[in-house]
Amino acid sequence: MDIKDNERKFLIEDHDYDGIKELDNKPPPWLMWVFYLTVLWSAGYFGYFVFFGGPNQATEYSKEIAIVDSTKTDSLTKGLDENNIVLLKDEKSFVAGAELYKSKTCFTCHGNNGEGNNVGPNLTDNAWIHGNKPNEVFKTIKYGFITKGMLPYKDQLSDQQILELTSYILIKFKGSNPANAKAPQGTVIN
Repeated sequence: MDIKDNERKFLIEDHDYDGIKELDNKPPPWLMWVFYLTVLWSAGYFGYFVFFGGPNQATEYSKEIAIVDSTKTDSLTKGLDENNIVLLKDEKSFVAGAELYKSKTCFTCHGNNGEGNNVGPNLTDNAWIHGNKPNEVFKTIKYGFITKGMLPYKDQLSDQQILELTSYILIKFKGSNPANAKAPQGTVIN
């Protein structure tokens, strides 16, 4: 689209900067309509959220947290803690416990078969540092013993998962006598 010389004189702004003059080009009508629609939309948006009680960020956050909390606790883990656990004895729980043992890298400190190594104690004998009752093992996994190098898993595992791991350790490992087992540590408990 060519601009004729007489139109160019009309379109040129009266200011210049270092000999550069600016043309007064009007934006196309469709762009102006988009602009007007966005202004109307923002006015309606502002009115809805400020004057007519639309949900604010704090309300939305509370709703999201409530949804997450409701999905976190299922019927199996309600009221489950170290004081009222019962070992799981079904194969599905053992498979889940074995998978957790591998995925949470328990084997790096306690060995592939619970035999222990330079870092972690043997989980297959009757000598235990922090007790071998189900609630004591559950508590050790959940809260850890940082001074001994045992990390807490309360933020990484649900109580149900900790129970599956506890059951796997106490039923599948205890008394299994693997090769190259570490010497007993702690108090011998029968």
